[in-house]
Amino acid sequence: MTEIEKIIKKNIKSSGTISIEEYMTVALYHPKYGYYSKKNIIGKKGDFITSPEISQVFGELIASWLIFNSSSFFKDRFNILELGPGRAVLIQDVLRTIKSLNIKLYNKIKNIYFLEKSEEMKNYLTKIYKSKIILDIGMIEKKETFILANEFFDAIPINQYIKIGKFWHEKRIELDESNNFNFVISKFPVKKKIPFPSKANEGFTFEYSNYINLLLFQIFEKIKNYGGVFLIIDYAKNDNCGKNTLSFIHNHAHVKPFHYPGYTDISTKPDFNLIKSLALEASCKVLGPFSQKSFLSKLGIELRFDSLIKANPKLSSSLLTSKKRLIDKDYMGETFKVLIITNKNNVDLIFEDYD
Repeated sequence: MTEIEKIIKKNIKSSGTISIEEYMTVALYHPKYGYYSKKNIIGKKGDFITSPEISQVFGELIASWLIFNSSSFFKDRFNILELGPGRAVLIQDVLRTIKSLNIKLYNKIKNIYFLEKSEEMKNYLTKIYKSKIILDIGMIEKKETFILANEFFDAIPINQYIKIGKFWHEKRIELDESNNFNFVISKFPVKKKIPFPSKANEGFTFEYSNYINLLLFQIFEKIKNYGGVFLIIDYAKNDNCGKNTLSFIHNHAHVKPFHYPGYTDISTKPDFNLIKSLALEASCKVLGPFSQKSFLSKLGIELRFDSLIKANPKLSSSLLTSKKRLIDKDYMGETFKVLIITNKNNVDLIFEDYD
């Protein structure tokens, strides 16, 4: 039994049941035993690999998009905020490219903020020039900000609610007679104020996080009032799928729920339709969602890889594999979606009218 399992079982025994959000929070973010306190969880030796870990081209293309739109997005000096930066691979690729291609824009960057809980990951962030690690985006200076979230929202703890008859019931976690974790549906309907979908069939599963809702509200208010742009790239839930997207991954493989707590990654698929509706409600402009393939293709991923292969012919096989993983429909190309959220006065010169 892992230390995390002991902690969670103790919590359940004291309260009868716990929410899925509570389970995820302890299993992922416990400061000593949680999954994100471990070393080498990202990459070939870990449980998952992100786009910037696959190829530097990913960050280079985001930087080129930012440079191309800089006159629209940023009137003066601006800040950068990355949500869940991990090992800071992406932001380093973005900064390196901006510095190389547009030193004037690079010099306009005032502060680089990182919203990061993991003590293990913070070790990578302190080395970044102008970096500030925060736990609350209220600490960010009130000015134009480029906000970046790549595979951030899928790692945020959520709760699940099931439509039964006319009401919503919470899905929780209990211990069965053998002292094993087990899902259970609450007997009584949910009374909390939650933005449940107006149209949902019997058995519809709604996944929701108060934290994400609050964080998005704060970000959208900043964009509306002070300007800037918010780029979200993540797994995306299918339109109105109403299905459980909770996923447990260990050693690059999907495993059963509650497998090896503290050593198993747990994720969900964010609801881009909900994020988009909240942004529009806050009077922001929303472009997308686009598939990651469409986004990167529009920014010239094919040409960039052709150039790299021409310069490094001996690496052509590995380079083509990297490109495939980023844009092929059987990998990240269609599974990952992109949202661009900006101030109503801004114009994205690349994606404004792109479908």
